[in-house]
Amino acid sequence: LILNIEKYDFIICCFTSLKHYTSKLQDFDDLVNVTSFGFRGEALSSLCALSNMVITTRHKSAAVGTRLEFDLNGKILTRKSAPRQVGTTVQIQNIFYSLPVRHKEFQRNLKKEFVKLVHVLNAYCLISTSVRISCTNQTGKGSRSIVVSTNGNDSVRDNIANVFSPKQLQSLLKFPQVQAKDDICQEFGVKSGQKSAVSFRIEGFVSKCEHGQGRSSADRQFIFINQRPCDHAKILKLINEVY
Repeated sequence: LILNIEKYDFIICCFTSLKHYTSKLQDFDDLVNVTSFGFRGEALSSLCALSNMVITTRHKSAAVGTRLEFDLNGKILTRKSAPRQVGTTVQIQNIFYSLPVRHKEFQRNLKKEFVKLVHVLNAYCLISTSVRISCTNQTGKGSRSIVVSTNGNDSVRDNIANVFSPKQLQSLLKFPQVQAKDDICQEFGVKSGQKSAVSFRIEGFVSKCEHGQGRSSADRQFIFINQRPCDHAKILKLINEVY
């Protein structure tokens, strides 16, 4: 992450790794104005409870970086100087080690969990514009392979080309949001006054109708609400049935 934390903010970092703390809200009204790449309460605290978490950071005003090691409860165990370029690295190791049964289940289903992980990464890579994302995978002592990456593009369209290749992009159509015709509104029980009161906007890409352009599986279907990935089985089912 190209992000850096000043030394006087370490105490904030310490608090946000504890239960019932967050750095994103000053009061409840801030909840509707969060503009970060996602929002999950107690994210750092949850990571601490499930793994060994280490944060290494260096602010542009600092001569060296700082390494912060956390315990299961989110408290800082050690704090010491460490070499690092400007930015922040969050290391998560031994995931689920504190939950033996869950850890064993995780190891038994590594391949399935990896597929799920890649799907989540793909979603964020598609929707996140003007930010570069790169994920690599290394098994054992083998070489690293790129799982997914983007180039900090300014549009979702270019992100699609990065994640799924330019060829995949050519098989898609961008669809505009249009006002429903009267007969459609009547079919779905929408009153005439409600048509002009639409308070949302829908945009995206869909497979072309030509033979061989679509996919038989749903592994590349993504839904985003307010620039955030979400799972919505009813919407996906409706789209698949109609389209």
